[in-house]
Amino acid sequence: MINTHFIHAFGEHSLYRFPLEQQMPNLQAWDAVDEYLLAHLYEHAIERLPNQHIVLANDDFGALSCALHEYSPTHISDSWVAQAGCRHNLQKNALDSDAVTFIDSLSVPDQPIDILVIKIPKNLSYLAYQLAQLKPLLHADTLVLAGAKVPQMTQNVQKIFSQYIGENKTSLAKKKSRLLFSQVAPDLVGRAPQNTAWDVKNPSLHISNLPNVFSRLNLDIGARFMLNNLPFVDDGHVIDLGCGNGVLGCAVLAKAPQAKVTFVDESYMAVASAKANVTANFPELVDQCTFWVNNCLANYTLPPADLILCNPPFHQQQAITDHIAKQMFKDSHFALRHGGELRIIGNRHLPYGELLKKRFGGFKVVDTNKKFSILSTIKH
Repeated sequence: MINTHFIHAFGEHSLYRFPLEQQMPNLQAWDAVDEYLLAHLYEHAIERLPNQHIVLANDDFGALSCALHEYSPTHISDSWVAQAGCRHNLQKNALDSDAVTFIDSLSVPDQPIDILVIKIPKNLSYLAYQLAQLKPLLHADTLVLAGAKVPQMTQNVQKIFSQYIGENKTSLAKKKSRLLFSQVAPDLVGRAPQNTAWDVKNPSLHISNLPNVFSRLNLDIGARFMLNNLPFVDDGHVIDLGCGNGVLGCAVLAKAPQAKVTFVDESYMAVASAKANVTANFPELVDQCTFWVNNCLANYTLPPADLILCNPPFHQQQAITDHIAKQMFKDSHFALRHGGELRIIGNRHLPYGELLKKRFGGFKVVDTNKKFSILSTIKH
């Protein structure tokens, strides 16, 4: 039975993970970190909340936004899915979603921040980027409160807060969660993490990455294996699904400059990186590409695809799950033309072959090594 009843210090709400059709009985739309953050705000800062500009960073499915809705917070996330989930949960609880200001990870609020609440992301380069972006909007009296699971609240996290915000301390652990409190040092200026970049030899590409992009430091071994097994493309429509930095789609353009390529990811930074990489490597081809921040290929209205390339993720935020792969395969079946191909790469132990067989009726193994398998299936 899925637990959707979120009881917290400010009240109670019904919360669902997103996308809605992929609810999992063992996962809920909030965690003990959300509960701890809200309990602290209620017990120690309730009188500060009215008429304050409250910014909520990395609120996965809107637990914090729903609880603090009456204070009209700003919601910042790199995840399209997280923001869509938050909007749904606001509407589900008859809360005006227009009262919450949504901005993506590449933007900053347009006014000073009085209260900053952060769920610490797994990617510490992204955390440093967020703090560097938001620091100019903080003032000496800004309340800075962060939360994470105990194993994630490391000395490195504290060092990042010390570098970008100021002195900090952590709380006692409750329900395997811990809070961090940071004083704002107004004169402290930390340099934001720089984009990382590296080269691919075959085809020759220069790839740059924003901080929250998967495998930002080098070409991951799965993508490297996939690059050696790309099908022939002439002038068709190719989708790089879950594109990350767009290296697969860029490789298609290098070999088939007449192709039209759609880059899709639920990360704003991923799609921005993909666009930057097309612009840097193939400036003359940017106009024949589409860059789309979305939940897989939901609400697909583009021309049917001849080929979809995909390296499905098997996690959502901190949770391990296969529901994203299932949706990618379902959406791909809808988006492909008859005779079109879906080619994927995944760890050999993952049951992607069975999922493809159920959705497409069959598949073939293109190549395999000790860690990965590349599978191909055709829409009939």
